[in-house]
Amino acid sequence: MRHYSISRDKASALLGISTRTIDRYIKSGRLSYKKVANKVLLSKEELDQLQSEFTSLRHEVSTELVSERATTPVAVRQSVDLLSIEEKIDKFSLIFKEKDKMLDEKNKIIFMLQERIGQLETKIQSMIALPDYTKEKQEAIEEKKRLEAKLQAMTMKLKEQEMKTFVVIWFAVILIAIAIFFYMKMGR
Repeated sequence: MRHYSISRDKASALLGISTRTIDRYIKSGRLSYKKVANKVLLSKEELDQLQSEFTSLRHEVSTELVSERATTPVAVRQSVDLLSIEEKIDKFSLIFKEKDKMLDEKNKIIFMLQERIGQLETKIQSMIALPDYTKEKQEAIEEKKRLEAKLQAMTMKLKEQEMKTFVVIWFAVILIAIAIFFYMKMGR
């Protein structure tokens, strides 16, 4: 039985990753958790296992890079380089798909907020003069302002995400072009 006692912040410090990455691992099912008093607690055993995976992966990559360059012939190195380029392209495409999903979710929220603003405007226009009319109208106007501010903030975040995605795509294209250039140059 697992013992859940480590907070997200401690786990991120222990693994050397961000709390957002911890959240992604939880969402993907890679890490299990328990929620106690609205606090997410993680299993020490799972974190130790993940840390050992990170350590072995770092060790494999560094030794693999050194040993491959020193002992493999040029033709084998080129095929390995081409394979690693394809793997990197696959990883970039997965990242872009995840970003697209996030942007779609934000677009849905923005649409919902716009719809709610429209409902509030309709409610304000169709209110009947009652003793509480001014109070309800004022509350509706304040809620409309809050929703419009939230909509504006979400729109700005969406534009920032789109800009970041655009920059990453161009960076990836440049890296791929450089890799192909070097691959072609090494092939001659």
